[in-house]
Amino acid sequence: MHIKCKKKLNKTVAVLSGIFLLGGLFYFISREEKFIVSENSPIEVSEKKPVVILDNSKDEKAQESEVLIEDNDADSNALLEAENKPEIVDDIPVDGDLSKKNDVIDNLVSWGFTYSSGRDIDTIIIHSSYNALGGEEYDTEKLIDEYRQYGVAAHYLIDRKGRIYQLVEDKNIAYHAGVSEVPDGRKNVNNFSVGIEIMNTKNDKYTDSQYESLNQLIERLKDKHTIKYILGHNEIAPGRKTDPWNMDWDKVHR
Repeated sequence: MHIKCKKKLNKTVAVLSGIFLLGGLFYFISREEKFIVSENSPIEVSEKKPVVILDNSKDEKAQESEVLIEDNDADSNALLEAENKPEIVDDIPVDGDLSKKNDVIDNLVSWGFTYSSGRDIDTIIIHSSYNALGGEEYDTEKLIDEYRQYGVAAHYLIDRKGRIYQLVEDKNIAYHAGVSEVPDGRKNVNNFSVGIEIMNTKNDKYTDSQYESLNQLIERLKDKHTIKYILGHNEIAPGRKTDPWNMDWDKVHR
């Protein structure tokens, strides 16, 4: 009886040892197969996630500011494009004094001038112009676009209804006079003058509203500056310029 139990025990141990060896061999083989699949199969290969390195030399507010600046660059380009194609207000009353016409309409352009400050203004130069590039001659928006194409601008433009548009701030030097000279011999007239364009053709006359607005604008400029000369473009560039065409100087407060 003892011998039989011992034989059975030895047989059981042998079977269990075999199972253990087979299990170990199976684990090793499966591990190797898994390794081979993970290395060679495109399905199993995983991409490494990029490592993000934060620049601690800049705080969050500074980084946010940089983003805002980049966004504002795009906005600035859009704003500049809008300036190059100004929208002209056309719903202002045309009768009565200038105050009923919303005074001077800001329509500042981005060309035809140089930034300046503290300059002495003692001269007003009056011009006349119209849209000569096709279409309606008295189209204000097209006329301003014509100035843009030539890279010039006056400080003010008065349309046929007497509305005054400010294109360049008084303090800045507008390119309106060109090669010119005032009676006292000074040249570079742009440097010390304000230019006023009045919408008119060579064959037409100025409207009463235009004369009214011109005189009110002149009086305002006289209140701000010691004005020595009020001249036509033809008076500072004789032989080169003929405007303001058909101006009745008796109607102008100079």
